[in-house]
Amino acid sequence: MSMPIIDRTRRSVLAAAVAAALLSACALTPQATPELDLPAVSAQTPAELDQWWQSFRDPVLDALIAEALERNDDVVIAAQRVQASRATLDLVRINRLPDASLSLSGSRQQYSNERPIPGRPRQYNTVLGGISASYELDLFGRLSGQRDVARQQLAASRYALEGLRASVSAQVARAYFNLRALDADEALLSQTLATREAALALREKQFAGGALSGYDLEISRSERASVAAALATTRSAREQAETALAVLLGRSPRELVEKMPERGLALSTLAVQPEIPAGLSSDLLARRADVRAAEANLAAASLSVEVARTQWFPTISLTAGLGGESAALGSLLSSSARTWNIGAAIAQPLVGLLSTRAIVAQSEAERAQIAQTYQQAARQAYGDALTALSAARGAKEAMDETTTLYDATRKARDLAEKNYSAGRASRIVLLDAEREKLSAERQLIATRLDRVTALVNTYQALGGGWSGQIPTGGDDEKLENAPTASR
Repeated sequence: MSMPIIDRTRRSVLAAAVAAALLSACALTPQATPELDLPAVSAQTPAELDQWWQSFRDPVLDALIAEALERNDDVVIAAQRVQASRATLDLVRINRLPDASLSLSGSRQQYSNERPIPGRPRQYNTVLGGISASYELDLFGRLSGQRDVARQQLAASRYALEGLRASVSAQVARAYFNLRALDADEALLSQTLATREAALALREKQFAGGALSGYDLEISRSERASVAAALATTRSAREQAETALAVLLGRSPRELVEKMPERGLALSTLAVQPEIPAGLSSDLLARRADVRAAEANLAAASLSVEVARTQWFPTISLTAGLGGESAALGSLLSSSARTWNIGAAIAQPLVGLLSTRAIVAQSEAERAQIAQTYQQAARQAYGDALTALSAARGAKEAMDETTTLYDATRKARDLAEKNYSAGRASRIVLLDAEREKLSAERQLIATRLDRVTALVNTYQALGGGWSGQIPTGGDDEKLENAPTASR
């Protein structure tokens, strides 16, 4: 009579498992992202946006950015956060699998003579062994929801990594351009100082021979001292810029001392770059890694709300075991020692429903905050883009006008020198012309730096520095093994 009962039990448990599996196919879905009041599209993304720094055609810049993306401390830490998120997703996926365990235990016991057990000696051995398994049916989508939350969190961490890599690329480019500007300024001041020192030596000889007044001599000394002071300041700034760039590259303390950043193209060459289309990209929000990270965090928060709501519902678990029990280890695998069990359990929270209500409310509040953060990131993206495009236009116009100014002061200085040599102009007029030329040339260096810096800021604001594609859907393998852009 026992075998039919066992068969009916097996069939009932199997039918319950199949029904529950079909019901658990209903996956949780996050709420839609908030609607944004977006402007009309006025331009397309520049073709070289993924690795925009290559548009400057400076192999040294390319190598420095590659070094920073490999060794920069912040990038390494962000990559480790991605690994942690990937491990979390792996753990959540493993938790959805049946749990199985193998056990083997033995004991020797003695029962009381006051309560004898017929047919069993007072002292006896018991050996237990077997395998047991349990599986929680995802009837209401709690486990699949946790998996989807972990997926979105992994995607958010990857977006954060890509955003940081893009930011570091821009920081390296700006630091490199600043260094090249200081190099140019130092070279200009060094050349000017050599000219002023030669002129001062000549004036001192003229003064000693009585052919020059003390006033003119002091003017020459002041001109030389002025340039020397500016050179000392520029040289110190250049040394600090070298150290700052080396730290940004992730170089070791020894390398900070022994290995200064390499140089490539001159700033005057780097500043000759084509204009970026003066408009907003059609895929700005899709390209900005910070916006995509905020969007993924919002999706995770929305799913977390749904996961919290599943705690209102009961949990259903299936259990099964197969093993043996005998008085000796050698008899444990015999058919007479075999044992098995199969069962199901359902648990419905009662008092915990109050805490579930609080957890749901907390999750909804967190989602509202993250939704606001997403909208803030979108606004910031358009604000950054508009500001950067305006600055790029202004920097280009300022550089062109400063180039005209420098050409004019250079010609004026040449004319002043000819007039001075011919006796038609005083030494003061020539010194004024030289000061104006030096000032205009230093201003030209500054506007060239502003020009390339504005280009870097524009590329960064438009979402440059990565491919713009990270899987976020249900394909775990593609999401986990997605390549990191711009490596």
